[in-house]
Amino acid sequence: MAEIVNSRLTLELNGGANDNGDTILKYKSFQNVKTDAADEDLQSVAISLGGLQELPLVSIKRVNEYDISTF
Repeated sequence: MAEIVNSRLTLELNGGANDNGDTILKYKSFQNVKTDAADEDLQSVAISLGGLQELPLVSIKRVNEYDISTF
């Protein structure tokens, strides 16, 4: 059975547009998130953190790393 060994929270921010009109995305990541933290709790924290950023918040991502070793 796979076990979560690390979790990261990433905020995706709107950095404006380039010369072609394409959206520029900026990222801010927070390492060492508690692996047992509920997604809803992380979402609340991310929305609060997004409000402190100079750029508008576009999306919130949680990235989990799993140990899938079988030996």
